Amino acid sequence: MKVIKTKLNYSNSYIVLDINLLKIDCVAPFDIFIKKDDDFVIIIEAGTLISESLYTKLKNQESLYISKKDEDKQILSCESLKHYIRHNRDNPQKRVMILYKISEQLFDIYATNKDNIIHLECVELIIKSIIYLIKYDEKFLKNTMPYFENDHVLYSHSLHVAMYALSLANMLKFNDDDLLKIGVAALLHDVGLKKIDEAIIQKEAQLTQEEMKLIQKHSQYSVDILNQNKIHDPYIINAVMHHHERFDGSGYPNQLTGDEISNFASILAICDVFDALTNNRPHRQNYTTFNALKMMMRDPDMVNKFNQKYLNIFLKSFL
Repeated sequence: MKVIKTKLNYSNSYIVLDINLLKIDCVAPFDIFIKKDDDFVIIIEAGTLISESLYTKLKNQESLYISKKDEDKQILSCESLKHYIRHNRDNPQKRVMILYKISEQLFDIYATNKDNIIHLECVELIIKSIIYLIKYDEKFLKNTMPYFENDHVLYSHSLHVAMYALSLANMLKFNDDDLLKIGVAALLHDVGLKKIDEAIIQKEAQLTQEEMKLIQKHSQYSVDILNQNKIHDPYIINAVMHHHERFDGSGYPNQLTGDEISNFASILAICDVFDALTNNRPHRQNYTTFNALKMMMRDPDMVNKFNQKYLNIFLKSFL
């Protein structure tokens, strides 16, 4: 057990650590101290893997401490997300579970407040964490997708679309500012569904014309909610408004065609449909990655719907 004497010896700079917050086979998200001779010494450095034997040794200590500045890192939160992601970057299953938990927290808070307030700092932290992982792991999607949840709830669909969109945008050499914008647009593209009757969204039978018109309003609702939260960036707004536009003019709300559809919206269109196809829906089972991409590229009803250049680059994400 490595012991490093610190230069700090102010007891009010440290707080007691609950050992139950540490998990075997996970890394320590902070330096861990013990008190010795009226001083505090590090016995575990941040990033150390907690093995079963090491966990036992820690449990046998009279008291464990962490720096007070690391207090928020004791629990997974938006504020501690960056730290947890960096220390689990080599564990695809763990890192995606962390992103799921934070995204679920974000959307639960949004869904349960009547004023449609979105925690925008948390949105940005989630997107920056995904960007970090994509740049760290060249095979990010291929390594991460096996651990995706197969459902169609808002938080998981939105997170999936954000990861797909950021991976594609990164392959298209978007700069960091544009990566952040496309990520925010992707994570928040469907927030307007909150204003649609859940019974319509979950309906297994074919939607009536009137129900379809209601569903199609969600793009405008999403934009309204983003504006309400003081998101006015034209690239983000355009992408959210037009993520259901199709290259052949069959989309909504404005029946745009080809180059009339922005790069951002074209990316979201591909990623949104791909995630819908690869997850269960009330009226059907999910398609495999291969079959979903094959449908989007070759099916007579879908072949002219998307930016084919982007679609072919997206395919390379899974190779």
